[in-house]
Amino acid sequence: MRLEIKAKFVLLCFVLGFPVSYQLWAQDNEALFNKYHNDPAILTQVNEKLVIAYNHNQWEAKSYNSREKLLISNLSPGTYNKEYIFHSYFNKLEDYDVQAKVYANNGYKKLKTYTSKTLSSELEDIFYDDIKETEFTFSGLTPHSFIQTSYTISYPDIHMLPTFYFERSLPIANATFQVTAPKNVYLKFVIKGDKDSRIIQKTEESKHSITYTFSAADIPALTEYDDVPSDLYNRIHIIPYIASVDTGNNQVKDILSKPASLYNYYYNFIKDINLHEDKDLSAKVNELTQNDHSQTEKAAHIFNWVQQNIYYIAFEDSLGGFIPRQAADIFKRKFGDCKDMASILVAMCRKAGIAAYFTWIGTSKLPYNYDETPLPLVDNHMICTIKIDGNWIFLDGTNQVLPFGQSPSGIQNKQAMVALDPNNFIILKVPVTDMNKNTTTDSTFISINNTRITGHTSINYKGYPSWNIQALMLYNHNRDRDELLSDIFSRGSNKYAGKNFNFSHSDTGMKDCSITDDFTLDDYVRKIGKEIYVNLNLKRFYENSHVDTAGRQVPVYYKFKDIYHEVMILDIPQGYHVSYTPPNDSAKIDNVLEYSLHYKIEGRKIILFKEYRFYSITLPVAQFVAFNKLIDQLKTQYKETVVLTADN
Repeated sequence: MRLEIKAKFVLLCFVLGFPVSYQLWAQDNEALFNKYHNDPAILTQVNEKLVIAYNHNQWEAKSYNSREKLLISNLSPGTYNKEYIFHSYFNKLEDYDVQAKVYANNGYKKLKTYTSKTLSSELEDIFYDDIKETEFTFSGLTPHSFIQTSYTISYPDIHMLPTFYFERSLPIANATFQVTAPKNVYLKFVIKGDKDSRIIQKTEESKHSITYTFSAADIPALTEYDDVPSDLYNRIHIIPYIASVDTGNNQVKDILSKPASLYNYYYNFIKDINLHEDKDLSAKVNELTQNDHSQTEKAAHIFNWVQQNIYYIAFEDSLGGFIPRQAADIFKRKFGDCKDMASILVAMCRKAGIAAYFTWIGTSKLPYNYDETPLPLVDNHMICTIKIDGNWIFLDGTNQVLPFGQSPSGIQNKQAMVALDPNNFIILKVPVTDMNKNTTTDSTFISINNTRITGHTSINYKGYPSWNIQALMLYNHNRDRDELLSDIFSRGSNKYAGKNFNFSHSDTGMKDCSITDDFTLDDYVRKIGKEIYVNLNLKRFYENSHVDTAGRQVPVYYKFKDIYHEVMILDIPQGYHVSYTPPNDSAKIDNVLEYSLHYKIEGRKIILFKEYRFYSITLPVAQFVAFNKLIDQLKTQYKETVVLTADN
């Protein structure tokens, strides 16, 4: 559906400062075109002015936004001809204007013809928002063209002011973020990712208000990394929020000054949940726990039932993004989002006499904590937390394969706000699972047939490796599943050919799983005279893990700590003996990574034992050089071959 909103572009130009002189405008853009000639396109300016005011006995916030995009390369008219405006229940789009100017005959002409559509956004923020994106597509653009976008967003809830991002997918020539508020409003700003101190700050006071200005120039395009939970970890952005308001007469109204303020705000969304008894739900709890003799048994049976019978469907709409649904409704519908899963787990556990609590938490995608930013943006997930025999246990019903008592890898080391009662809460940190619980044992048996290797592989998984494999298998079928298995087993070279894949798993206990495979690998063995050369390093972990020490200032992140055991067993061909085995080797970076390789001859078999231990879920920048040195040493070992010599 097309969004029909009356534009107020003249007002926006006045407020935000689009260039007024057409001639100077063209000259400025030509200078930028020359300066950024190696980029496909740039944002010549990005501006946002956030105004906070008290009108009609309530606080209001509204932002006036503008940006201008200059197309540079010959490919840019077809690649960068779209503009997007994101909005939702908490960020209401009030008006907009989008237009382009096309360079022709030594001048510019306006081009206001475009197609538009509004769709649900694919942004991963499903906890509390129903984000929409309005897309504008221009045709007829050429290099030197530029697109101007201006719009106004209102914020009905002052607890959720907008974050301003100084880094975008394109370079930015100039960016400015302004916040104006009455003098009795105590604002705080958290700046993230500005390692090079690019942002210039300025404060100006008038009779009744204060304006805070943050600006930066010549900002490179955002660098994206595959091994970072999200770009928020390295993206320059500013988070404004209202800590408190001076209401006069020596009274200060707290808004979001501390974690307790956020809890008071949050609790309003759960205070009326599950207040009434539901006979059907109570009957199900009694059925599930009737033969149990401990609270742990009861909790496990309840969790397993919810996990297998309530289907996770993420859907958010306005305040429904914050308010869990009643457990009785979820029980009848048999589906829900993360808050609904938490709601039914809390209700069922309480009916079984178990202390259970609603819990807000942010996944690893969010680099925030309650002390620095006591704001709703810290959290994008909700779970249930129970307490049994003095121990806290986190229950996340959205994961279909996670065993009872285990936390998803994406919330390890994250703060959790646990709602104890209307006035009390506790902040817990989800522990990082010990690496000894996350193990993979990869055993491969091979024999030589001329230059071909024939083999059988068996891989056993425990902990996160097992649960991740099971989740992948659950959502992949037929050809996709075979391709997945081929990727897991592939080794040696691109001539690897697997067959007879077999997957098995346990639905009880710690839910371990295993996969087996038969394979052939052509043209892998070299024969020269009386000697056979074979490299037993068919799998080469971390071989391509070098870190860019020159341009990277962000740690490398891993999903979990783990141990990988690898055993390669080669049958020595009849008429041959082992004349050379590579030297054993090991290396270690304390609290980061360790590896060892060990060769052994047992009867008519030669065995290579390898082990990799990852001690951390992050690789700090300070360890990049040492890490690369270790990888180089490991790669050297991967080149070593075993030599077999004919007996006569």
